[in-house]
Amino acid sequence: MRSHLYLLILFAILTVSCTSTDLQKEFSCGSSTYSNLSETKDIRNLFSVRLPETWKVNLYYDDGQSSIYAADTTLNLTKTTLIDVSYIHASIFFDADFKQKFSADNKNMGLEEVKSKEIKHLDKNAYLSLAQGKKGKYKYHILNVFTKVDNDNFLHTKTEFYGDSLVNERICKAVNLIEKIEIK
Repeated sequence: MRSHLYLLILFAILTVSCTSTDLQKEFSCGSSTYSNLSETKDIRNLFSVRLPETWKVNLYYDDGQSSIYAADTTLNLTKTTLIDVSYIHASIFFDADFKQKFSADNKNMGLEEVKSKEIKHLDKNAYLSLAQGKKGKYKYHILNVFTKVDNDNFLHTKTEFYGDSLVNERICKAVNLIEKIEIK
């Protein structure tokens, strides 16, 4: 009887520790993560994100948004990840018009949409889009995640990857950062 209880407890622990978010499932991300993270808050204290301590961080705000932009500037552009998280004071709807406009914008920039899907992010309705193409002389990937915070605000998380070096690993590491965003 005791062994059944231990097995049940072990199963419960494994189930909880192995759960993946919608975003992680979309990219089959394992445990690729950055280390030495520190919390960065936007100027208006609307959200925060945990970023590597060595990254260069810029904060921005105006009447319509508050943003955190960060990148590892110690690496070459084709080996780093650029992330821009913006809390935008506007409503958003993931309807056919939004999806069509977003897809058209990608095409206008010469990008091919690889993946787009409605998901849950931070326990809220969200939309993700991964597109690829060329920007300048480099191969280019961009992952956009739009998260509806409430009826009047949304979060836009944009991650950019130049070059073709370890793109999947950089995407997974970025996804793990995106999962660490906290809305205040």
